[in-house]
Amino acid sequence: MRPRSILITGASRGLGAALAHAYADAGVDLILTARSVRTLEKICAECQASGAKVHCLPLDLTSEASIDDALAEVDLIGLPDLLIANAGVYSGRQENGLLESRDTQNQQLSVNLTGTIQFLDQCAQGMKDRGSGHLALISSLAAIQPQPDSPVYSASKAGLAFWGRSMAEDLADHGVQISIVYPGHIESQQTEMQVGALPGLMPAPRAAEIIRKSIDKKRARIIFPRHLYWLILVSNLLPGWLRRRVNRPFRYHVARDDRPE
Repeated sequence: MRPRSILITGASRGLGAALAHAYADAGVDLILTARSVRTLEKICAECQASGAKVHCLPLDLTSEASIDDALAEVDLIGLPDLLIANAGVYSGRQENGLLESRDTQNQQLSVNLTGTIQFLDQCAQGMKDRGSGHLALISSLAAIQPQPDSPVYSASKAGLAFWGRSMAEDLADHGVQISIVYPGHIESQQTEMQVGALPGLMPAPRAAEIIRKSIDKKRARIIFPRHLYWLILVSNLLPGWLRRRVNRPFRYHVARDDRPE
């Protein structure tokens, strides 16, 4: 049975907006979050036009107060059947060869990992108490193949994936499913920022449809594009010097810092 109430974080653009459109339908309740409700107005209107009932909530994952406020609103609206933790921020090596500033590193860790966990933790407990629910965590192929030009981003996405794997052990006996999504490059502001090769680049609506269908099938791991995943597994079998040579054409820099959705 497909979920009838879905909460999506970081829904104002990119994959988050595409996921909102993928789930928008008559009889569906959507709870969409972004740092600013203003940035959600267009997406909310489009989803309402598709027949969904839409709630728009501000959620700044760098702020514990904002997280608490959003959780209070979710309590009032009602815990969703499905929560997709999509909000994220990305940065990496700059054109001058330097990695991110300390502030940018902290922002990535707060949004992608610690803030997301703080928001998810209470929702997961609520689902556990209810005896049903589904959490989908948007990680990255960078959690499987860490990127030397985005080490903090890679670490944050790996941390989120391992948190999900840990929680799955506890929640499975209480009717709560966790799916961890490891996507490759998806057309978004993130890929617009990245100066370098983007193998397997995929339109956001196509990625959203893959994720939706895989969640419907209750898959614990959702990895795409598959050919890149297999290449990553093969490359990890190579000696370090050869792996670095093979990966050299895929090095990149980031044109500018992103901001959380």
